[in-house]
Amino acid sequence: MSRPVTVGIDGSAPSLAAASWAAREAELRDAPLHMLAAWSVADGVRPDAPEAAASRHWAVRSLDLALDRLRGRHPRLELHARLLNARPREALLNAGADAELLVLGSRGLGGTSALLLGSTGAQTAAQADFPVTLVRSLPHPHDLPDGPVLLAVDAGHDAPDNVIALAFEEAAMRKAPLRALYAWLPPGLLPTYPVTVASRPHGRSPQARHAEHRLTEVLLPWRRKFPDVRVEEVCLEDVPAGAVAAAARRAALTVLGHRVSPDAGSRLGAVAHAAVRDAPCPVLLVPHM
Repeated sequence: MSRPVTVGIDGSAPSLAAASWAAREAELRDAPLHMLAAWSVADGVRPDAPEAAASRHWAVRSLDLALDRLRGRHPRLELHARLLNARPREALLNAGADAELLVLGSRGLGGTSALLLGSTGAQTAAQADFPVTLVRSLPHPHDLPDGPVLLAVDAGHDAPDNVIALAFEEAAMRKAPLRALYAWLPPGLLPTYPVTVASRPHGRSPQARHAEHRLTEVLLPWRRKFPDVRVEEVCLEDVPAGAVAAAARRAALTVLGHRVSPDAGSRLGAVAHAAVRDAPCPVLLVPHM
């Protein structure tokens, strides 16, 4: 049996959008969908106190609302609801470890969804050693971003295979094209903030030819494994964070890696942070060492 796609639910618009996206993702993967709502109270508050009861009641109502919506739209999807008395971040990390994918709602510029996720959404994604997708709320419940799957590649270093593989898999499942973006700055050029760098395709300078060759080299094994996926390779001389955030505005899904290390703590890197902050499409964060 396939491992589930798991989504965090808190009753907010971003979490309901995340549930809708996760349901489609589960159908693409032929996997069950697990919906998780966590409720907890502050230290020192009795479990039978009114605020504890209110927190649990809201979590139950949030799950019921999500279940009602998804049952009507996805009658053949296997749905499971879980209510946990636990701190949200702990509950999400534990549940995500057993899932094929963890999906969370995101407010983008405002941070992450306030009740279940609160400030823990990005922290969960930063600390997770499994893939996490952050989904913005959509103007209409049935709207989904249209366009290619965007893969942000750091071809200047050892590009993690798991990040590239997952991007190709997502494109293949969707029968969508894959746009692989390698944004780079010439050696010795340090960006200043606010950044104002003109993005432009290259093909003339030795540095540009090297960047294009390197991107082609990194993608070649995956093109062979996924011959039906149409791939567009894009090299830009630009600050990577800004280039990825701009390209994500025209994508259906953005896939990028983020480094997991003891030093990183609960922080996302600059590129991942920019994509989560600015991208209107879902952002799939894939950890690597």
